[in-house]
Amino acid sequence: MRERATIDILPECVIEKIVSYLSFEDAAKMSILSKIWLRSLFTHPNIDFKYPFGGGRNSELVDTIMDRYRDRKIPIDKFELSYYNFSYHIIVKWLDIAVTNGAKYVFFKVYNFLLPIFTILAGKSLTELVVESCTLIPVSFFSGVTNCTSLRKLSLTDENMLQTLLNCCPLIVNFIFDLCWGSKKIELLNLHKIKSVYIKNMRELNQLVKIQAPTLEHLIYEGYISGKLDIVECENLKSLDISHVKISDGFLQNLISGSQSLKGLKIQFCGNIMEIDSSNLESLVYMGYKIPKLKIARESRQLKHLKIVPNCSGSLKAAWFCNLREFLSNSISCPKVSLDLSQCNEINLTDLQLHHGVATPKVDILNVICTWRNGECPTFLDALLWSCHPRRLNIISTSATFKCFIIV
Repeated sequence: MRERATIDILPECVIEKIVSYLSFEDAAKMSILSKIWLRSLFTHPNIDFKYPFGGGRNSELVDTIMDRYRDRKIPIDKFELSYYNFSYHIIVKWLDIAVTNGAKYVFFKVYNFLLPIFTILAGKSLTELVVESCTLIPVSFFSGVTNCTSLRKLSLTDENMLQTLLNCCPLIVNFIFDLCWGSKKIELLNLHKIKSVYIKNMRELNQLVKIQAPTLEHLIYEGYISGKLDIVECENLKSLDISHVKISDGFLQNLISGSQSLKGLKIQFCGNIMEIDSSNLESLVYMGYKIPKLKIARESRQLKHLKIVPNCSGSLKAAWFCNLREFLSNSISCPKVSLDLSQCNEINLTDLQLHHGVATPKVDILNVICTWRNGECPTFLDALLWSCHPRRLNIISTSATFKCFIIV
C-alpha cells in the first residue's frame, strides 16, 4: 500500500494548531492539501475578508463560511471586512456572528455603509475596533444604548457619534480619531483608563478639542490653522506632540508644570511661543517661524536630545545663534543637538562678541542639516562653533553650501 504523505497523517488537532498560526490568506492556500486542511480553514480564529471584489459567488462563499462559524460556535479572535458589493443585511449578519463568537478585534471598511455600531459594541469580548469610510447609524434608531466595557482601543474616521461611543466605552486605553471632517468639537472626558490619544484634523476650522484625562500618557494632536486645544488634569503625560494649533505661553507653561512626568515634547508651527521650560524634558523638538527662549534649570541633566528646525521668513541672524548659545549654556550637558537650517546669509560676527560672557555650552554630538541654495555663507561655521563647542560635528549640506565647510 502506498504510504500517505506526512502532511496527511498529522492529527487533525495538530493541523488546526498549525493553521491557527497562519494568516487567513495563507491558511486558505493550505486548504487545497486535503479535506482535513480545508476543515481547519473553517476553524481559523482570524477571519480576513479584505479582497478587492465582492458579490456573486464570493458572497455565497463568505456566507457559507460564516454560517459554519455560527452553527458550530467556533471562536473568532479577529474579524476584518473590506468588501463593497454585498447586501446590507448579509453584512450585518456576518458582523453579528463575529461579535457573538467572541471577536476581540474588528476592522470594518465598507464605503457609504450605514453601520449599526451598537451591534458591534454588544460584544462582551471586543477590545479593539477600527471603523473606516462608513456612516454610523444614529443612536435614535436604537431602543437602548449598550455599554462596551471591554473595548480598549477605538479608531474612527466618522465623527457623528463620537461622544455617544465614548460614553459607551469608558475603559478605552487607546483612541485614534483620524481625518474626521466636520467635527467642530471633540471632548475626551471621564475616560479613566485612557493612555494614548491621536487626533488628526486637516480641514476643519475653529475645531475645539478638550481633554481631561489624568491617566493619559501619550498625546499626538495635528490641528488645522485656527483650532483650539484645551488640556487639563493630565498630570501623568509622558510625551506630547502638537502641531498647527494656536497655543499660548501660559497654556504651555501650565501644561508642563502640571505634568511632571513629561519627558518628550514636540511642537510644530503652534504660533508665537516665547518661552519653553524644558527643565524636566529628555527630548525637545521645535519647529516654527520664530525661535522661542528655551528655559532650562541650571542643575538639570535631563535633556538628551534637542532638535530645532527654524522656518524663517528671513535668513538666520546673529541673534539666533546668541539664543542658541544662551539656551545650551543653561544645561550642564546636552548630549545631542540637531539643527535643520533652510536659510542663511552673512552673519555679523561682531554682534556675537557682545554676548561673549555667556558660558561655553557642552555638546557631545551636533547634527546640522543645511538645505539653503543661495550660495556660500562663509561666516556660518564660525557662528555655529561660537554658539557651542561640540565634541563631534556631523554636517549634511547641499552642493551650494558644501564649499564653505571645505574653505574653513
